Amino acid sequence: MPEIVKGDGSRELFNINKLADSLIRSGAPRDLAIRVAENIGSTVIDGMTTQEIYRDAYRLLHKEERTVAARYSMRRAILDLGPSGFPFEDYVSELMRARGYAVQTRVMVPGKCADHEVDIVMRKDNRVIGAELKFHNEPGYKTDIKVALYVRARFSDIEARGESSGESHIHEGWLITNTKFTDNAIAYAKCAGIHLLGWDYPERGNLDDIVKETRLYPVTVLTSLTSAEKTRLLAANMPLCHTVVDPEALRRAGIPEKKIAGVIAESTRICSI
Repeated sequence: MPEIVKGDGSRELFNINKLADSLIRSGAPRDLAIRVAENIGSTVIDGMTTQEIYRDAYRLLHKEERTVAARYSMRRAILDLGPSGFPFEDYVSELMRARGYAVQTRVMVPGKCADHEVDIVMRKDNRVIGAELKFHNEPGYKTDIKVALYVRARFSDIEARGESSGESHIHEGWLITNTKFTDNAIAYAKCAGIHLLGWDYPERGNLDDIVKETRLYPVTVLTSLTSAEKTRLLAANMPLCHTVVDPEALRRAGIPEKKIAGVIAESTRICSI
């Protein structure tokens, strides 16, 4: 069995079942997922990267099920938010609002020793959650223990202010990232009482699960648009798939007339999955 190279440079044995499962989670019918996984498996060689495997699988999916291909590319689509002008904080805010939270972004919260700008403050059921967000545009990057230590220190200062004043501004601290966490970061967070939310962590209720639950897909996931066209939609304040169903709005954003019907159809299909 060939060894493949992961985004962080580590190596692992290629697992065809793992690839098939990821395709199924993206909405691919089981027979299509197995067919694509077997096709890819027959071409994998020692030292091949997960990025190369992803690109090959995406290409095969795109030929047969463009909507599934879009879902499969979700993690990359979120990576594309960074340089394209739709901040990760705003995207996460939309996800949390869809889950029933009242959300504010970039809030100044007093601590005992200093004031802190908290990326997101979420309120629900008389509980206030403060979240520090870390966006990375490299899929292999992992948020490490240094970040978890930093977040714990900030929220400890906020908690100390609450204890001394008799007011609790933040009840719980979260660390949210669009990629993964190192094992040390996870172990420390469990011990220190920080809630971690990453692309595939925790096992249930992770960022991937929340995106599928809320169906709030970024326009960067659409396969019918070029990178430049996606950027124009983001600049026109149309960052999510469900915001690109108005033909006139698409025209104003500079989307070619011949593409408009296809863009609306793809967006509608993705949002309805």
